[in-house]
Amino acid sequence: MLERTSLTTPPAWIDAPVPTGSGAVDQSVALWSALAALGVREAVIAPGSRSAPLVYALAVEGNAERIRAHVRIDERAAAFTALGLSRQDPAHPAAVVTTSGTATAHLHAAVMEAHHSRIPLLVLTADRPAELREVGANQTTRQAGMFRSLVRLAVDLPAPAAVQASPLELRTAVSTAARALAAATAEHPGPVHLNLSFRDPLVPRPQAGDSPDHDSTRSASEPSRERIVLTHRAHPVAPAPQPVPVDDRTVVVAGDGAGPSAAEFAARHQLPLLAEPSSGALHGVSLVPRYPAQLRAVMADPEHLLRPQRAIVFGHPTLSRPVVGALLGAEDVEVIVVDPHLDWPDVARRARLVVPAAVGQETLPVDETRRTERLAAWAEAATAAAAALPMTWQQHAALAVWEASGPEDVLVLGSSSLIRDLEQHAGPSAARVIANRGLAGIDGTAAMAGGIALAQQALQALQAQLAQSAQPAQPAERAPDTRDAPGRVRALVGDLTALHDLTGLIIGPEEETPELDLIVVDDGGGRIFSGLEHAAAPPALLRRFFTTPHGVDITAAAAALGATTQQVTPQTLPAALAEPAHGLRVLVVQETPSSIPRNS
Repeated sequence: MLERTSLTTPPAWIDAPVPTGSGAVDQSVALWSALAALGVREAVIAPGSRSAPLVYALAVEGNAERIRAHVRIDERAAAFTALGLSRQDPAHPAAVVTTSGTATAHLHAAVMEAHHSRIPLLVLTADRPAELREVGANQTTRQAGMFRSLVRLAVDLPAPAAVQASPLELRTAVSTAARALAAATAEHPGPVHLNLSFRDPLVPRPQAGDSPDHDSTRSASEPSRERIVLTHRAHPVAPAPQPVPVDDRTVVVAGDGAGPSAAEFAARHQLPLLAEPSSGALHGVSLVPRYPAQLRAVMADPEHLLRPQRAIVFGHPTLSRPVVGALLGAEDVEVIVVDPHLDWPDVARRARLVVPAAVGQETLPVDETRRTERLAAWAEAATAAAAALPMTWQQHAALAVWEASGPEDVLVLGSSSLIRDLEQHAGPSAARVIANRGLAGIDGTAAMAGGIALAQQALQALQAQLAQSAQPAQPAERAPDTRDAPGRVRALVGDLTALHDLTGLIIGPEEETPELDLIVVDDGGGRIFSGLEHAAAPPALLRRFFTTPHGVDITAAAAALGATTQQVTPQTLPAALAEPAHGLRVLVVQETPSSIPRNS
């Protein structure tokens, strides 16, 4: 059974590996041992030969019990699976492993998202040694430093000696692993890249005196040669709150990843809270659900009674033009950003003040009645403005998924019209809502949701294991079954997002299957462009080059890749979501069920 124990303080040292007959494997054993001791629990492996030492090393006793391995045949799916695992548990970031050559390029989208979303991610790429670079060697390219502008640390680790890694080479690998993890989880979290050079042999080889059936990859329990110091960097201290001015005409904006602090700040001062679906702040007495249409009207009228004169921004606002442009770009609105990092969001370049953390400071005596009435006026006007808008079948489908997600659930939203539909029409939610809003790309959404589901399953298994250990001893130990554990991970995506990540649905028969519902709203193309300025384009041009009808039977495609599938309509979707589900399930929502949808 995989050990999920978390150490408050890592050990001061680790044992050096027993020689395996391969310097590359020796070094890899030391690297994984260091990462495991520092809290890494998950690794996603894409198959390859040059990266084989990392696979053999992960199978060594002591590493295999502490780091759970997942295999994905597509490197992009592997990277986004690791991104999902890290999103769910940023204190214990996941690693993604690839071989050399073009395999490394497929990691780029996930590295970009991790950078912009500030998600820790360990990127381990195998490479040829120095003597095989720039000479035309097979699968060898300039991959050292290829993510340099996006990562918190980039190291090109030299290849160890062929037959046995030296003590210095082992210490270097362990020290580098510790530095990489520290950089990934530091004050400005994000991805790190270790480019690991390996020279042949890439597999363990029997040593002199070994019996014929000796397995060097299982020898970590033998006496080690020496101890290697393990560096542990203390966790960063939370920044001290700084005073920011608030008054009756202040609003709070909660963008992606704002967290509960935005809701707490708004509630403390009874200020209107304009929160995006993935803000983590969709709760509290100050929340103004369904605000975009009303905010558009408010900002269009300089004399509007609800027009704010100050906006305090938490998180990363990306969704709503009324927020990003009209509110935060208005000349008569003072913008204050609450962000502890130097890359704070300020698209309109109008922020007057940036603070790492905030405590409100009233500029005038507070009239509680006036503050309450103004907040109620915002909520009532927003509800009325949203109710006046026409509702499409796609929006009804999105709301069905939203309303089916409870406090134990995780809802992943793709970057499409659907997340904007929810911003305009959805109410509060107790579910944890996640979206890749760092770059708002459609890459890897299914794989990322699968990683989140796997992390949640691991947590549920640990909780069940702890509960089981508290019970009287059983005659035979067996792993707890978590399939009926409360909480479900759901991903709501458009059809183009689903098609763009079909390889994210490929889960090998020997791999743990994510407990995941992928709900695909299939309207035959990219509806989002019809709501942008491109809507004025000639219909034929809009349809072919922007809406891009695909003509794919998504239900059949998902079934062919091994998922359980079901075609539903917006009317039957709530019942399908309420049914007990196990494993990977794909629900394809269409206005009228069809194997080949048309744009509507």
